Amino acid sequence: MNNIQALKEKSMEVELRPVAYAEKPLLSNLYQFYHYDFSPYTEEDLNEDGRFEANIDYFWQGDPRWNPYFIMLSGKIAGFLVVLFENLDTDPDPTHVIYDLMVLPKFRRTGVGSAAAQKAFALFKANWAVAQMENNTAAISFWRKAIGEFTNHSYRETYRKDIKKYIQRFSTKS
Repeated sequence: MNNIQALKEKSMEVELRPVAYAEKPLLSNLYQFYHYDFSPYTEEDLNEDGRFEANIDYFWQGDPRWNPYFIMLSGKIAGFLVVLFENLDTDPDPTHVIYDLMVLPKFRRTGVGSAAAQKAFALFKANWAVAQMENNTAAISFWRKAIGEFTNHSYRETYRKDIKKYIQRFSTKS
Protein backbone atom coordinates (compact mmCIF):
# COMPACT_ATOMS: atom_id res chain seq x y z
CA MET A 1 0.00 0.00 0.00
CA ASN A 2 1.47 3.39 -0.97
CA ASN A 3 1.22 6.66 0.99
CA ILE A 4 -1.79 7.88 -0.96
CA GLN A 5 -3.78 4.68 -0.46
CA ALA A 6 -2.93 4.72 3.25
CA LEU A 7 -4.11 8.33 3.55
CA LYS A 8 -7.38 7.56 1.81
CA GLU A 9 -8.06 4.46 3.90
CA LYS A 10 -7.28 5.81 7.34
CA SER A 11 -8.50 8.86 9.15
CA MET A 12 -6.06 11.64 8.30
CA GLU A 13 -4.58 13.49 11.20
CA VAL A 14 -4.23 16.84 9.49
CA GLU A 15 -3.30 19.68 11.80
CA LEU A 16 -2.67 23.36 11.31
CA ARG A 17 0.36 24.72 13.16
CA PRO A 18 1.05 28.46 13.23
CA VAL A 19 4.32 29.33 11.51
CA ALA A 20 6.76 30.87 13.97
CA TYR A 21 9.03 33.72 12.92
CA ALA A 22 12.05 31.39 13.26
CA GLU A 23 10.44 29.17 10.58
CA LYS A 24 10.17 31.98 8.05
CA PRO A 25 13.01 30.57 5.86
CA LEU A 26 11.18 27.22 5.64
CA LEU A 27 7.92 28.91 4.65
CA SER A 28 9.81 31.07 2.16
CA ASN A 29 11.22 27.90 0.55
CA LEU A 30 7.72 26.40 0.32
CA TYR A 31 6.54 29.58 -1.40
CA GLN A 32 8.97 28.78 -4.23
CA PHE A 33 6.95 25.61 -4.93
CA TYR A 34 3.73 27.59 -4.64
CA HIS A 35 4.83 30.17 -7.19
CA TYR A 36 6.14 27.42 -9.47
CA ASP A 37 2.74 25.68 -9.32
CA PHE A 38 0.93 28.93 -10.08
CA SER A 39 3.25 30.14 -12.85
CA PRO A 40 1.11 28.62 -15.65
CA TYR A 41 -1.78 30.83 -14.45
CA THR A 42 0.13 33.96 -13.45
CA GLU A 43 2.86 33.76 -16.13
CA GLU A 44 5.31 34.86 -13.43
CA ASP A 45 8.97 34.73 -14.43
CA LEU A 46 12.00 33.79 -12.37
CA ASN A 47 14.22 36.57 -11.07
CA GLU A 48 17.94 36.87 -11.90
CA ASP A 49 18.79 34.33 -9.18
CA GLY A 50 16.48 31.69 -10.67
CA ARG A 51 13.88 32.12 -7.95
CA PHE A 52 10.35 33.44 -7.84
CA GLU A 53 9.72 36.70 -5.98
CA ALA A 54 8.15 35.59 -2.72
CA ASN A 55 8.45 38.22 -0.01
CA ILE A 56 6.60 37.09 3.11
CA ASP A 57 8.26 39.50 5.55
CA TYR A 58 4.98 41.35 6.11
CA PHE A 59 3.51 38.25 7.81
CA TRP A 60 5.62 39.14 10.86
CA GLN A 61 5.85 42.93 10.73
CA GLY A 62 3.18 43.69 13.30
CA ASP A 63 0.26 43.24 10.90
CA PRO A 64 -2.21 40.89 12.62
CA ARG A 65 -4.18 40.36 9.42
CA TRP A 66 -1.76 37.65 8.21
CA ASN A 67 -1.92 34.18 9.78
CA PRO A 68 0.36 31.57 8.18
CA TYR A 69 0.03 27.90 9.14
CA PHE A 70 1.92 24.77 8.24
CA ILE A 71 -0.31 21.88 7.23
CA MET A 72 0.94 18.98 9.31
CA LEU A 73 0.23 15.34 8.60
CA SER A 74 1.44 12.85 11.21
CA GLY A 75 4.04 15.37 12.40
CA LYS A 76 5.42 16.19 8.92
CA ILE A 77 4.87 19.30 6.83
CA ALA A 78 2.44 18.56 4.01
CA GLY A 79 2.03 22.18 2.88
CA PHE A 80 0.88 25.55 4.17
CA LEU A 81 -2.06 27.90 4.17
CA VAL A 82 -2.45 31.56 5.01
CA VAL A 83 -5.58 33.04 6.52
CA LEU A 84 -5.99 36.76 5.90
CA PHE A 85 -8.34 38.92 7.97
CA GLU A 86 -9.01 40.91 4.83
CA ASN A 87 -10.32 44.24 6.04
CA LEU A 88 -9.25 44.18 9.70
CA ASP A 89 -7.73 47.66 9.36
CA THR A 90 -11.17 49.17 8.60
CA ASP A 91 -13.70 46.71 10.00
CA PRO A 92 -13.86 45.18 13.50
CA ASP A 93 -15.58 42.14 11.90
CA PRO A 94 -13.24 41.33 9.01
CA THR A 95 -13.92 38.93 6.19
CA HIS A 96 -11.59 35.95 6.49
CA VAL A 97 -9.87 34.67 3.37
CA ILE A 98 -7.72 31.65 2.63
CA TYR A 99 -5.15 33.78 0.87
CA ASP A 100 -2.79 30.98 -0.12
CA LEU A 101 -2.96 27.19 0.09
CA MET A 102 -0.28 24.80 -1.07
CA VAL A 103 -0.16 21.05 -0.57
CA LEU A 104 2.95 19.10 -1.54
CA PRO A 105 2.32 17.02 -4.69
CA LYS A 106 2.54 13.63 -2.96
CA PHE A 107 -0.38 14.62 -0.72
CA ARG A 108 -2.62 16.06 -3.40
CA ARG A 109 -5.89 14.28 -4.19
CA THR A 110 -5.78 12.56 -0.80
CA GLY A 111 -8.05 14.94 1.12
CA VAL A 112 -5.20 16.72 2.93
CA GLY A 113 -5.91 20.11 1.32
CA SER A 114 -9.63 19.89 1.94
CA ALA A 115 -9.11 18.81 5.55
CA ALA A 116 -6.67 21.69 6.10
CA ALA A 117 -9.06 24.24 4.59
CA GLN A 118 -11.94 22.95 6.68
CA LYS A 119 -9.81 23.12 9.84
CA ALA A 120 -8.99 26.73 8.99
CA PHE A 121 -12.69 27.51 8.51
CA ALA A 122 -13.42 25.97 11.92
CA LEU A 123 -10.71 28.06 13.65
CA PHE A 124 -12.60 31.33 13.28
CA LYS A 125 -16.24 32.33 13.62
CA ALA A 126 -16.35 34.73 10.69
CA ASN A 127 -17.62 35.60 7.26
CA TRP A 128 -15.43 33.89 4.68
CA ALA A 129 -14.53 34.58 1.04
CA VAL A 130 -12.35 32.29 -1.08
CA ALA A 131 -11.32 33.35 -4.59
CA GLN A 132 -9.82 31.54 -7.58
CA MET A 133 -8.51 32.76 -10.93
CA GLU A 134 -10.93 31.90 -13.74
CA ASN A 135 -8.23 30.02 -15.67
CA ASN A 136 -7.39 27.75 -12.71
CA THR A 137 -10.19 25.23 -13.17
CA ALA A 138 -8.59 22.70 -10.80
CA ALA A 139 -8.65 25.26 -7.96
CA ILE A 140 -12.26 26.20 -8.73
CA SER A 141 -13.30 22.54 -8.52
CA PHE A 142 -11.27 21.97 -5.37
CA TRP A 143 -12.77 24.94 -3.52
CA ARG A 144 -16.33 24.22 -4.61
CA LYS A 145 -15.97 20.68 -3.24
CA ALA A 146 -14.14 21.62 0.00
CA ILE A 147 -16.49 24.50 0.82
CA GLY A 148 -19.53 22.50 -0.26
CA GLU A 149 -18.60 19.65 2.09
CA PHE A 150 -17.89 22.04 4.96
CA THR A 151 -21.10 24.10 4.54
CA ASN A 152 -23.40 21.34 3.31
CA HIS A 153 -23.49 23.32 0.04
CA SER A 154 -24.73 26.41 1.85
CA TYR A 155 -22.48 28.98 0.18
CA ARG A 156 -22.88 31.68 -2.43
CA GLU A 157 -20.66 31.91 -5.50
CA THR A 158 -20.15 34.94 -7.70
CA TYR A 159 -17.95 35.69 -10.67
CA ARG A 160 -16.11 39.02 -10.76
CA LYS A 161 -15.42 39.83 -14.39
CA ASP A 162 -13.27 42.85 -13.47
CA ILE A 163 -10.73 40.65 -11.66
CA LYS A 164 -11.53 37.41 -13.52
CA LYS A 165 -12.13 35.42 -10.35
CA TYR A 166 -14.74 33.12 -8.88
CA ILE A 167 -15.52 33.85 -5.22
CA GLN A 168 -17.33 31.62 -2.76
CA ARG A 169 -18.81 33.25 0.37
CA PHE A 170 -20.18 31.68 3.54
CA SER A 171 -20.24 32.21 7.29
CA THR A 172 -19.10 30.18 10.29
CA LYS A 173 -20.69 32.56 12.79
CA SER A 174 -23.71 30.47 13.76
